[in-house]
Amino acid sequence: MSVFSRCVRLFAICATLGGAARAQTVPVKAGVTVSPDSVKIGDPFHIVVGIRAPKGAVIEFPRALDSTGAIQSLDGVIDNTPNNFPSTVGISLTWDLTPSTGAVQVIGYFSNPAVAMTSGPVSIPSSWIRGRVLTAGVQGAPTTFTAFTQTGAGSVGSAGGSLLLFSQPILGYSKAGTQAVDLQLQLDLTGRTLGAGSYSGTLNIRAVSQ
Repeated sequence: MSVFSRCVRLFAICATLGGAARAQTVPVKAGVTVSPDSVKIGDPFHIVVGIRAPKGAVIEFPRALDSTGAIQSLDGVIDNTPNNFPSTVGISLTWDLTPSTGAVQVIGYFSNPAVAMTSGPVSIPSSWIRGRVLTAGVQGAPTTFTAFTQTGAGSVGSAGGSLLLFSQPILGYSKAGTQAVDLQLQLDLTGRTLGAGSYSGTLNIRAVSQ
């Protein structure tokens, strides 16, 4: 265990509903709610983004972090052991799609897997960061800690830096619905030593219809 001070901060942002472009003009409706409306630093909260759009629509959110971004902090990091982030990230998805849509998938990913988190010139790869969904009964969700080393889905995600968080098939009974999950994150330092520093990075979360 290092005697130096290490601090890890991970920013999780809910981003986009994406897919292939579709030549059709359909009104897009969206709404956002945050609960609770008042929090203290370090308190968990949920951001609910509701989107009604045609299959294949791409909706881009601002990439800059603001006061609504979910921030995960991990102090007192211990070498050679898994380090769990103290609180979960709440993800809520609302969809209203045609039954011809195959599924809606939610992907978490780091844009650059080799430098998922950085402190000056030192970086943490996405393979050191793992996630699991604590919500029971969610289809396609990782129930044990799984590294962000997957390839994503379609154009969403990064090769070697992604993790499928859940997949909702779109059938006749499920063309409209809502799914909320709690994502727990972990920095796995098993067999590893992390140098002193204050590390930060951004975890992107996107939903894609296919």
